[in-house]
Amino acid sequence: MTLFTSTISILVVGLGIIGLILKKNVLMKLLSLNIVNTSTILFFVLIVSEQGDRAPIGSSGLARMADPLPQALVLTSIVINFGVLALSLLFTMVLVKRYHTLDIDKIETSVKRDYKEESP
Repeated sequence: MTLFTSTISILVVGLGIIGLILKKNVLMKLLSLNIVNTSTILFFVLIVSEQGDRAPIGSSGLARMADPLPQALVLTSIVINFGVLALSLLFTMVLVKRYHTLDIDKIETSVKRDYKEESP
């Protein structure tokens, strides 16, 4: 793992977190969350990779083989991140259909107003 690539992945995580905090648009928040997830996966791959590792399938017996466990964890993480993003986009579509906006502040005030109207 080189210092440059690890620094870049940590900076990208920071940018994603800043986007999560500062953006008011729900889709931009989801994009920032996806950036954080992707850069976390990149950082994990950088940590476990070593120069000269070969795939465990189809390599000769003398070659140093890569550990398949981190590869399986990364693939599982990618699938889970995709599922979370798909479900979040579905919820965003429901919010837009109901409140006709992507602004989180307007949605929050509308939800509070609806809650006050429903309570006795």
